[in-house]
Amino acid sequence: MAFTLHLYASFVALGLGGLILSMRKGTKPHRLLGSTWVAAMALSALSSFWLGGGVLPLVAHLGPIHLLSLWVLVALTAAVVAIVKGRVRQHREWVLGAYLGLVAAFAGTLMPGRWVASQLGLW
Repeated sequence: MAFTLHLYASFVALGLGGLILSMRKGTKPHRLLGSTWVAAMALSALSSFWLGGGVLPLVAHLGPIHLLSLWVLVALTAAVVAIVKGRVRQHREWVLGAYLGLVAAFAGTLMPGRWVASQLGLW
């Protein structure tokens, strides 16, 4: 179940993030979709803690990739706090950084031998 939740939440966040970045900011749709994106990102990060850490486990089943999940949770918190306090520039920087991290993580899933790549018929 954690894998399915992680997969779907990640794909929702990937698609929504691109859409939100192309939209006019500060509008009601931006806020609604942004809240949904934050939830999807948080679900993706949290569900990853039930998944294996790959070939380099550090503690139990947790590996270096889980540090990215922890960082995403920090970035999401900082982004929400920033916008609540009216710090639009900081909000934008945190959100953009989190989204670029998601894009990089997705690119990593397209590498040879990874499940997503094999399901997409890439390797």
